[in-house]
Amino acid sequence: MTACLVLTAIAWAVATRGATDLRDLAVLLALLVAAVVVARAWPRRDPALWTAIGAVIVWLIANGPLRTGWSLESVRVPILVVLVTLTVIVVGRMRSSEREMLLAGLIVVGSLQAAIALVSWAVLAAGSASGTARAEGLLGFPNGLGILLVATSIVTLREIERRRGGRLLPAVLLLQVAAILATGSRTAILIGAIVACAWLALRTARWRAGTGRSALRSARARHALVVSALGVGTAVVLWRTAVEPNEDRPHLWREALQRIAAAPITGEGAPAAAFRIASPASRVTTSAHNEILQWTLEYGLVGLGLAVAVIVLALRSGRPWRLGDRWLQVAALALLASGLTGFSPRISAVALAAAVLIGLSAPRAEHAPAQAPVSQTVVSGGSSSPSK
Repeated sequence: MTACLVLTAIAWAVATRGATDLRDLAVLLALLVAAVVVARAWPRRDPALWTAIGAVIVWLIANGPLRTGWSLESVRVPILVVLVTLTVIVVGRMRSSEREMLLAGLIVVGSLQAAIALVSWAVLAAGSASGTARAEGLLGFPNGLGILLVATSIVTLREIERRRGGRLLPAVLLLQVAAILATGSRTAILIGAIVACAWLALRTARWRAGTGRSALRSARARHALVVSALGVGTAVVLWRTAVEPNEDRPHLWREALQRIAAAPITGEGAPAAAFRIASPASRVTTSAHNEILQWTLEYGLVGLGLAVAVIVLALRSGRPWRLGDRWLQVAALALLASGLTGFSPRISAVALAAAVLIGLSAPRAEHAPAQAPVSQTVVSGGSSSPSK
């Protein structure tokens, strides 16, 4: 039941174009609160961590709606922080069967979005005279869809490595890779290429250890598929760079740094004012296309320090993260890394998916051993006798 509620929240966020309005955010909040109640996932006692989380939320509200006025844009980030916190709590308390169901659900969501995106892209490409059509699926944002599919592809590859799903999962993986390329997202293609090259390098040693012809054929086929995908991805990146106007992210980053220097402690407040356009072909935007710069611009060094404190306390509050699931950690890191060149982590669907993967990849604490029954043998003074 808990896994179904979390999956419903992610599916709702994807199907409603990222859950960008207040109604959809309220639905997500209701679903996750219901998941907390059903799972009885009450927060564990950690005064330092919860004090830091509370301080972050208070600062976001004080430097957002209380400073710039109440609007959807000014309350979006505080609501996302609450949603992410609830998701991590719920997922962290799930049983193993629910975790596997949630992972399978992520793969299903990714494959469905990939199929929808490819069909819509084919229709758009057929009617586009400029040839610049990009797949966006139900999410409505190509870059966000691309990085979301990178994460679900990593989860799919994890299941393939564990020899699950038979021949269906490799087909699902190819479908998702094709959709990533169709989005034309340079960030998603770059991150996916890094993950693919790392996986190929790690697998090469194992393939060389195989002595049979079947192992050799399998190795060659996988090498060919990865190289082909990398070639197509490189072509897509070069094509977009050549035919589309330059968004001039370095210009946005320089202006963001200048504006941060003007109000370093408290920032400008959220939402930030629009950036100056670098050229007539540039689009007006309020995003620095770098979440670290954007967060500091809106909430200042105080907000950035509080966020770092939450991350450090969360990492120290549990077992060492090196004991967690590396595949899921890489998938979560891919989603978070997209924030270095864009604002995808502020999309509700991407934020929830990252929270789910963080919760699933965290090392689980060992269950305390059950207490011995009263009738168990009692050892005393080097001799044993049944308790009476």
